[in-house]
Amino acid sequence: MTATQENINDEFTKNPELKKKDLQELKCWLGTQMHLPSISEEQLIVFLHSCYYDVARTKNCIETYYTLRTKTPEIFTNRDLKHPENQKMLTVLNYIVLPVTDPNGNNVIFHSLKQTEPSKYSFADAARVYFMMIDWCIQHDGTSPGIVIVFDVTGLRFGHLTKLSLSLIHKILIYIQEGMPVRLKAIHILNTIPIADQIMYLTKPFMNKELQKLIHFHKRNDESIYEYLPKNSMPRDFGGELPTVAELDASYILKLHQLQDYFKEEEKFCVDENKRSNIRKNKDNFVPLGH
Repeated sequence: MTATQENINDEFTKNPELKKKDLQELKCWLGTQMHLPSISEEQLIVFLHSCYYDVARTKNCIETYYTLRTKTPEIFTNRDLKHPENQKMLTVLNYIVLPVTDPNGNNVIFHSLKQTEPSKYSFADAARVYFMMIDWCIQHDGTSPGIVIVFDVTGLRFGHLTKLSLSLIHKILIYIQEGMPVRLKAIHILNTIPIADQIMYLTKPFMNKELQKLIHFHKRNDESIYEYLPKNSMPRDFGGELPTVAELDASYILKLHQLQDYFKEEEKFCVDENKRSNIRKNKDNFVPLGH
């Protein structure tokens, strides 16, 4: 038995809701979507799981995933960690998938500033490496209960706000809400400050109600985060029992480098608009929210 077939068998074992007939329906549908790249059975399972086994929703997720990744090259290309822009972001920001899940088995993704000078920050470059982290979770775990995102906004300044692009934020939020093949369970903002409220004001028009409900704000010295993430799943800097943020960041980046070949290969899986036969595209060639 190949490793791939073994992985597929494992997915059926751990996901009783996964049905072969749903996979077959997706394969038949893909046969009519000439603009989409080839998608493996393992990938289809991840998409189905992320959409709670709703086949219609899964089709939209696949469409949005590949179309937005094709139409947003500033984030989803040049994903070589040795690329200067990526190297710079690794020195400016902490990127960590914590080594311990939360009590519900969700992966916890931690993100914060190492350097607080806005001139060193690039929104697109930061987002590129961030989504590489999420791809790492998918490749490492296959299907999983979900992910929890933790942002520590200590050091965030108005200058960072001027670096944001509303058009890119719009695409990112469509991707998160309709194209990202994971179950997003919560977003926690630590050490929240007034500038975080301004960012929320800018981004809220692009969020559906479900995403808004997932966001939790925690003020400085507020221990409410422990209601969601116990101390054994938090870094030592935050009163937890895990190693420090700096130690975790250094350890995780080594793991991220191990998927370098995958990141390069994955860039090849794009939408070919010349072969698109459906009429769902708009001028940017992606499916709008809610469709």
